[in-house]
Amino acid sequence: MEAEAQRVRKARREARRGAREARRLAARHAKRLGAARAEVEAAAKEAEAAARGEDPARLSGAVRELARVWEVHLVPLRTPFWRELLQALVVAIALGLVVRGLVADVYRVPTTSMAPSVLAGDAVLVWRPAYALRLPFTRLSLLETAAPRRGDVVVFESPRTPGAIWVKRVVGVPGDVIELRDQALVVNGVPQPRAAEGEWEYLESEGGTSYRQRCRRFRESVARGPLSPVTEAASAEAEASWQGGAQAGVASYSVLQCRRPRQASREGPFEVVRPGHVFVLGDNRDLSTDSRDGRTGQIPVAAIRGRAVRVLWSVGDGGWPRTAAGLRIERLFKPIP
Repeated sequence: MEAEAQRVRKARREARRGAREARRLAARHAKRLGAARAEVEAAAKEAEAAARGEDPARLSGAVRELARVWEVHLVPLRTPFWRELLQALVVAIALGLVVRGLVADVYRVPTTSMAPSVLAGDAVLVWRPAYALRLPFTRLSLLETAAPRRGDVVVFESPRTPGAIWVKRVVGVPGDVIELRDQALVVNGVPQPRAAEGEWEYLESEGGTSYRQRCRRFRESVARGPLSPVTEAASAEAEASWQGGAQAGVASYSVLQCRRPRQASREGPFEVVRPGHVFVLGDNRDLSTDSRDGRTGQIPVAAIRGRAVRVLWSVGDGGWPRTAAGLRIERLFKPIP
């Protein structure tokens, strides 16, 4: 008796489940079913009524009728598994391309020009809407969201190598004049403060060979707001200008100086940053190709793909396991200053 009761309970559950699924599929393909939808609805309704009743014979007949309706009208409508899988794959790929084109991208950094902030082997998250919403895979701007500011780390299309992507730091915006005095950054005649942080060593590769590079490390602080131009001799005026620009925020980050500065050595002043352009430098100042180079020059804002905001993962020297391709666990999800 108990076994018979269990079979009846199972049959009732199957009848209810089959009725729900039949209605769902019929509603999804209402146009293709046409008049046959009424037959599906009648079979589903009878199955549910029989499941609520106490007549096993009625329940058995209702389940058989629902099965017949499924076989005749609904089975031909069901999408094969391989087609559902293919459709899901196509949707996922399309969604991924839209996200990559509009929202976020990942860029693998191949060089040390942005050390120590960004290392060779870092995979950085690029926030694409930082400055504009663009039509995916084009430079066509749909909506300007913000202008790059001093201190931003940006990813852009190389002006020297078609198809190559570079990552550098913005130090000059339209109207700025950039120069380096004894390798220290100066904007509009205003020195940007920096403080010594000791020495820093990393593995540099060149021409297929690797060697240890030991550099001096400094903490640089660049004012994000407008900096009024000053003369070299006006130190008090320069301090007031920097304080005024700092009211809009200060970007602090580490830079490397791998060569000893020559006495009174200078780079620049360079050409005034043009409208719609930025002046970029690598944080590894002595080993970076950037806007100081005449063939690179100022970077059009339209060429910027987005702002580099975080290291997602990093592979390289010093990682785990201790090989050249080890995972640098300490850099996982590390914000980029």
